[in-house]
Formats: sequence, structure tokens, C-alpha cells
Amino acid sequence: MFLFHTENLPHYGLDRVFDLASKAGFDGIELTVSSCFDTQTVAYIKELEKRYKIKVKAFSLAQGQEEALFKAFQYTAREFSKSHLNLAPPKAFGSRYKQWMEEIVPRMAHKYNLVPCRKNVISSNRIGIIPSRQNSSLSELRDAGNVCLDISAMAVSNQEILRSIPYFEDSLKHIYLSNFYKEQPYSMPDQGILPLETFLSKLAENKFKGWITLKVDPVQIGEGDDEKVLDNMKRAIKFYKTYFEKVKNKK
Repeated sequence: MFLFHTENLPHYGLDRVFDLASKAGFDGIELTVSSCFDTQTVAYIKELEKRYKIKVKAFSLAQGQEEALFKAFQYTAREFSKSHLNLAPPKAFGSRYKQWMEEIVPRMAHKYNLVPCRKNVISSNRIGIIPSRQNSSLSELRDAGNVCLDISAMAVSNQEILRSIPYFEDSLKHIYLSNFYKEQPYSMPDQGILPLETFLSKLAENKFKGWITLKVDPVQIGEGDDEKVLDNMKRAIKFYKTYFEKVKNKK
């Protein structure tokens, strides 16, 4: 299943994002719950699903706003059974979000049939040596349970993406697909230096059963020019189908 992330078009309303994703042919939407109330209104989101015949299959939280928004996220995401919850590790000095992730998310996932995943993020340090987020190394993410792997975040950290497939094995449930072009992360999948063709083919050969989300920079996808956006969306789908779906279907 190939999803379109609402963060790819942050200056568009949800109605427009759903419309474009449906026209392009994506299998579903990953929705970021943010301070915009449209992203927190279950009835409105379900109305968009019905109008454009495309479902929300995953949720994430606006990065840097986890402490303020995790309750809104909880009350929204729980209404979409079987969705993936792609959550960043807690900040080094954040306590409420960490407690929520450790205590509430597992219970919520069990009760509402959801799939919680911890995702890697572009690493940074506070005061030079203290990681900005707790338990954020790849080994710590793997040990915590289900993993959402952000390809560009790995590239920025000079981590080898091909090794991640055997490293995570069955704990790998979700992938953010993008490339690394001219030192720019989150570029279009078919443009950049990362071996995404081999990566997707290896995933298919290993019978990956998780979901993949297109997560790219708004400039790279052409935000502001709908014709360009739609063309780039279709390019991404073609890339996904060529190197993942077709390989998987041969097995």
C-alpha cells in the first residue's frame, strides 16, 4: 500500500490534498495531526474519505508539537481502525509525551486495533552532546517494537539503507520513501543518489507486508503548481509500482 503524506503539501487544505491524492491514484493518506483543527475533526476527515474515495491509513504528529497535540492525536486516530501511528521518539526533556507513548499508546492500539510505530528522525544534539530525542538510535527503535523507517533521515545520518532490511526484519512495518539529491533530503524517489530501486526490490523479495508513504519536501514536489504536483505524484507511484509491486507480484 502506497500512501501520500499530507506534510508533502503543508500549505494546501485537506480537501485539496485528498483530491490530488485520489486523482493521482494513491492507495491512501497519511495525515499529520497539527494545530489546524481540520486535522483533528473526525467527522470532516471521514467526509473527505467518502467524497474522494480514499482512506486515511496512517497518522503522525506535527514534529515539535508533540507535547501540545498528543491528546488531540489520540482522540482523532483512534477512530480509524487498523491505521498506523507513526510517532517520533520523545524529546530529551519532554515528560508528558514520553509517558503517553509508554503508557497510553499501547493500550489505545490494543483497544482500537491500531499499529503503533516509532520512527527515526534527523538526529541533532542539545548542548553539543545530548541527543535531542530519547531512545532514538536504530537499535533502540528496533528494541521498542514496530518501526517506521524514514529513508532521508537515515541518509542525513550516513546510515546504509540496504542494511536496514535484514536489521529490522519483522519489526519494520512502515517506510517513508524519498531520495537524497544534491545534499537535499526528501527529494523525489526517482531523483537522487540512494539505491532506492534495489531497496524496494529487496523489500519485495523479502515479502514486506507493511506500508510505504511518500514523504518529500514541498518544494521538490512542486507545491503551488497543481499540474506539477500531480505529475510528480504520478511519477512517484510509477516508481513504487516498478520497483516494488511488480517485483512482489512476480513471487
